[in-house]
Amino acid sequence: MEYNLENKIFFSRLRILQAIILLVIAVFSLRVWQITVARYSYYIEQAERNQLRRIDVFAPRGLITDREGRIMADNVNSFSLLLRRDRAECVECTIEEICRELGFDRDRINAVLEENRQFPAFRPIILVERLTLPQVSWILARYREHPELDITESPQRNYRYNSLASHVIGYVGRISPEELDAPGYDEAKPGHSIGKDGVEKTHNSTLMGKDGVRTVLVDSLGRIQEELAFLQPVKGSDLTLTIDMDLQEVAERELGDREGAVVALDPRNGEILALASMPGFNPNTFSSGISQEEWSMMIADPAKPLLNRAVGSVYSPGSVFKVILAAGGLETGIIDEKSTVICRGAVNLYGRPFRCTSSHGEVALKEAIRSSCNIYFYLLGQEMGVDLMAEYSHRMGLGEATGIDLPNEVSGLVPTTQWKRETLGEPWYAGETISVAIGQGRINATPLQIARAIGLIATGEATRPHLVLNRPGTAGSSAGEPVNIALENLDLVRQGMWSVVNEWGTGWRAKVEGFDVCGKTGTAQLISRESRESLSDEAKEQFTHNAWFAGFAPLAAPEIVVAVIVQSGGGGGASAAPVAGKIFNTYYRKTRGLQKEQPDESPSAGAGEQS
Repeated sequence: MEYNLENKIFFSRLRILQAIILLVIAVFSLRVWQITVARYSYYIEQAERNQLRRIDVFAPRGLITDREGRIMADNVNSFSLLLRRDRAECVECTIEEICRELGFDRDRINAVLEENRQFPAFRPIILVERLTLPQVSWILARYREHPELDITESPQRNYRYNSLASHVIGYVGRISPEELDAPGYDEAKPGHSIGKDGVEKTHNSTLMGKDGVRTVLVDSLGRIQEELAFLQPVKGSDLTLTIDMDLQEVAERELGDREGAVVALDPRNGEILALASMPGFNPNTFSSGISQEEWSMMIADPAKPLLNRAVGSVYSPGSVFKVILAAGGLETGIIDEKSTVICRGAVNLYGRPFRCTSSHGEVALKEAIRSSCNIYFYLLGQEMGVDLMAEYSHRMGLGEATGIDLPNEVSGLVPTTQWKRETLGEPWYAGETISVAIGQGRINATPLQIARAIGLIATGEATRPHLVLNRPGTAGSSAGEPVNIALENLDLVRQGMWSVVNEWGTGWRAKVEGFDVCGKTGTAQLISRESRESLSDEAKEQFTHNAWFAGFAPLAAPEIVVAVIVQSGGGGGASAAPVAGKIFNTYYRKTRGLQKEQPDESPSAGAGEQS
């Protein structure tokens, strides 16, 4: 009996032990199944992370060259500092030490950390680019102390001509978290440099390459022991611009330190030969990351160096608008070649006097354009009315963006009676029409729009301005489209513009012997003549008129259009026409194989000549 009881106890305990063993085996098997099957990928990734490291190798951006193959933007290799937050005991301590020892900008690094806070800690952050050799040496010498710091080699954008053509090329900068989520940046990663302005931005997807990857074996301290695989990065595609750097250099040199803009284009196909906005900026400042202090100073600069005045600023076109009005007047039949008015220096309209620059006597169309007679165009504008003027202005491309492949282009304004009623809730007054007729009042345009309009007068065809050479689809569907204005009417306007330059008209300073330059000057008031006359001499300086010149050459078969505005330049004939003349002359000599003219020591300038 006792024996049976002991057996029962023994077998009972044995069963319990067996159950425990089976349970342990089951738990162990379940865990093995989880590791080897259910979460295999996760643990493999964790294991590889302890042994293998994948390092992104950023692809260099494509080259940017001018139309003759001269490199405007390329890349230089430089060393960058990486931070691996998952290996840092104290990120704050590390940042404080490297800023103290290596002179890094703490605010700038804090901004980088903030931008990357949303990303996983194991993802490396590029803290500082373009390290100096002493900085690289200091970091490498402290590898054991700071396994969270690493050095990588990466391509940095380099602009060979510094500020030359800065508003055309633009600049690059580190991609922001907002841009990472934006359309068009699907291939970008944190730390990437992307185009922020100019063609760097509008053609970013072309210029960006495809990143490579290095797979390396590391030890417990994160030191690279062996490279296991290397996927080569693919450089971005190169971009050839329509810009001619010879013309670009002349345009910027002739503007000098004056605020303004120049556009030179081929009216036959819309290719931009030069596009200058002054003052410019050095895009190399942005390549390795601009400090907050530098950025704040640039933004606060009253001269607005980042503003592309050629496409992003609007100005009253002044007397340059008269050639557009003349084309409209001829097309409507309100005037013809022989229509004349008597200019006595002023005319009374709607109970107030409107002045001219001189007493021109009896003038017909050609003389009215040559001498820029306000009275002739006051009366023509009065006959046409603002709405008809607006119709022909729109035919010439005013009041709408050109579609150029640059960011931040503005549309300008061509006023109408409906526009004023809907926008301002006011009726249009007849006196306003008189001001618009000579390019004053509410009408405004960009220098690029004026250049396009002059190109239309020169050829009779509308083209879409563009900056990339021989790129399919770049020229747009409007390139080469005839505009509904009779060629004989445009020819009458062209004859008047030829007279402006070649028969001692207001634009004679743009003349180039043998090239038949045609043009029109303009002097756009910032405030009314009466208001300016009431100011002190010192105050008048702040409201000096803007100076315009817009023209083309040669008369018989136009090849180039040039539009120039010099802000507060005074008279268009004195300030803007000489700038255009230098560009016409450079183009003429270059395309005809003539000896290059030596540049003047100072930019063209002159006292205020009215137009």
